[in-house]
Amino acid sequence: MSKFKSTVVFAAAFLILAYFYSDVLFHPNDYIFSPGGDGIKNYYTYIFHAKYDADFWNFGGMNYPYYEHMVYTDGHPLLSWLIGVFGLAEYGIGILNFLMLISFPICAVFLYKILNHFGVKNGWAMVAAIAIAFMSPQVYRMTGHLSLAYVFAIPALWWLMIKCQHGKAIFWSVCIAIYCLVFFFTHPYLGMILCFFSLFFWLVNTLWNRRKWKQNIVYIFIQVLLPIILFQGLVALTDTHENRVGQPGGFFDYYASWKSIFVPHDGPLAKLTHILKIDVGNWESWNYVGLTTTVFAWFIFIYLIRNRKTLDFKRMLRSELAMFMLAAYLILLFAFCFPLKYDFMRWIVDLVGPLKQFRVLGRFGWIFFYVFTVFSVVGFYKIYLKQQRKWPMLLVFCAGILFYAVEFYPMHKSVSISVSTALNPFDKKNVSEDMRELLSFVDQGDYDALIFLPFQHMSSENVMLLGTEEANYDALLLSYHTRTPLMNSISSRMSLTEAILFNNFFSPEFIEKDLVYELPDSAKILVIKNKDGLKWDERRLVYTTEDAFFNETFKAFHFIPENWNTQYYFNEVLQWEKEATVSLNQGWKSDTASTWFIYESFDDQVGESLGGEGAIHKEKGGYDLIYEFDTKTMSPGKYSVSFWYYLMVDRPDVLAVAEQDSVGEAKSFWYDTFETSQSTHIVENWCQVSMEFEVSPAIEKVNILITGNGNGQPYYIDELLIQKQGESPLFRRTITNNQEYIIYNNYWIKANSFQQKN
Repeated sequence: MSKFKSTVVFAAAFLILAYFYSDVLFHPNDYIFSPGGDGIKNYYTYIFHAKYDADFWNFGGMNYPYYEHMVYTDGHPLLSWLIGVFGLAEYGIGILNFLMLISFPICAVFLYKILNHFGVKNGWAMVAAIAIAFMSPQVYRMTGHLSLAYVFAIPALWWLMIKCQHGKAIFWSVCIAIYCLVFFFTHPYLGMILCFFSLFFWLVNTLWNRRKWKQNIVYIFIQVLLPIILFQGLVALTDTHENRVGQPGGFFDYYASWKSIFVPHDGPLAKLTHILKIDVGNWESWNYVGLTTTVFAWFIFIYLIRNRKTLDFKRMLRSELAMFMLAAYLILLFAFCFPLKYDFMRWIVDLVGPLKQFRVLGRFGWIFFYVFTVFSVVGFYKIYLKQQRKWPMLLVFCAGILFYAVEFYPMHKSVSISVSTALNPFDKKNVSEDMRELLSFVDQGDYDALIFLPFQHMSSENVMLLGTEEANYDALLLSYHTRTPLMNSISSRMSLTEAILFNNFFSPEFIEKDLVYELPDSAKILVIKNKDGLKWDERRLVYTTEDAFFNETFKAFHFIPENWNTQYYFNEVLQWEKEATVSLNQGWKSDTASTWFIYESFDDQVGESLGGEGAIHKEKGGYDLIYEFDTKTMSPGKYSVSFWYYLMVDRPDVLAVAEQDSVGEAKSFWYDTFETSQSTHIVENWCQVSMEFEVSPAIEKVNILITGNGNGQPYYIDELLIQKQGESPLFRRTITNNQEYIIYNNYWIKANSFQQKN
């Protein structure tokens, strides 16, 4: 009978799923759920790996010539490998789409089993399980974060943990370990969320049953530590990329709050949220449990208060469900970033390094969503059983289930429209005619790699280059359909060493591009651009190439390494340096004594230094003043300001600003800004920041600012230089770490540049 009811639950949930998602459910290979952002990238890494890569670990589609480790691509490593092994790549998109959708009925079945286990019978458990499944906060993950979209992941683990307590504990513990390991190779964060659930439950269980601490330690080792050790160990053994960022950013971003739990973000009540101007936070942190859950919880609370003299609270608190509830609550506190989000506690995150491995903590609130909703239904049902007049409670329950549907309907309606809009572009018949022409040209050319402009290479967390959505889309499709790797890359926690080489690949013409020497001598590389605008350095790259192909949408060019990495401009700088015979102050030289500049070495301060003895050392605030100066003694015209920012402390997720104050007014405006992490001139783990400002009679003061996220983390700034544009260049030389540098207008150029070519 139990199997029959589970089948009924699955069938009913499937019918609801079909109502919302019939187009993609019955034709899953015809669509992709997200044609932009993380979505198209995650489809690409998954299907490219399945179709073309030779082994489980290495991904050959991006970051040429280094490529990437598959785990860091968010490309469903395990599923992708299985699809490839069984030769199902042509249907891989459909299989992935179907698995995301079918997870809702699977989730409902496990929730039904859990409710049944805790005493909720028959129709109550069946309809409640379906309602909770479709309220799942992970529904939005189908629109981008595909590997986090499996809504059954937490309920299925919960069911396995229940089996562990009531069956063969070691057998079920091994099953849990395998289950968690599978999800580690689906998405590492999802694997960690599952391990957290198991860990905190057994810790709570140990507090309640101290005599069982030895066996609980065994369960924790098998269910939690073993999958983590195996996953981390296998990744470490197979990862050949050095200098990955060990502490990704985002620990203090997008954590949950009580508003993200109890305040509606969609549905009929969301209008009230909007009217009251309640901020429910970023969608990453949403874990809304529904009004029905809240009402049921209030019923439970009032019942407990009214019957406090007759109830055995000690026994209730030691119950199995209460232990799961306490474990979920403790994890929710972590999802709240409590108490670590407070300034006086942030030192703990720095002290306990592994904590910084986590990001977007709001995802950990998913555990509380499932446990709390189940808890509310179980408690409400038990109150119902104790009533002599049951029909009022039954009416409340029916109304609650109906309101669950009212609240999840707009969520799924919105998502269903979103996921059924874009046809599957990994099927060649769904790409544009111009793209097909380009595909044909690339196929015939047998190229080793592609450089697609606007260029994107992210993310080492510290440095990156950002392109455009359209260029990323075109680049990924071109790579997939031609089996040609991209020098572009979209990944996570990339090698900082490799990322710096790619950023410096677009450095000024007189800077040697070390990445060129990493390319095979015989590499045949094609540069492609679409209609999106290019940055100056990208246009410069095009000027050094040779025309190869064009149509209405795309232009392609043959990359010529010796044109791009040429000694010609470096020799020009050497010649200008020879002509700079006039000594100025602070060690600078120029070809004329009238060259105007302001230079600050900050040697009177402490901290890491690029050149000299010290540097500015501050902590990230909202608006940090780095330097200010009066413009009264400066002649009108345009000026440049440059300085160097240290990359190795926290992330350079700050915006540099040249702010100008107007005469006689309280107003100021930002004349120029610079994204520090996108610098294309990086030396000795320092990146150059360069901006412009203008002096006129209307301007009385210029402020150089750093605008950060206010996380209080330290940062260092060194070697500030202000020059008037159009005047003679400035030069000096210095030696750092046994390397001599020619400093030309605050560009640091290795004095022995281009010796590799000779």
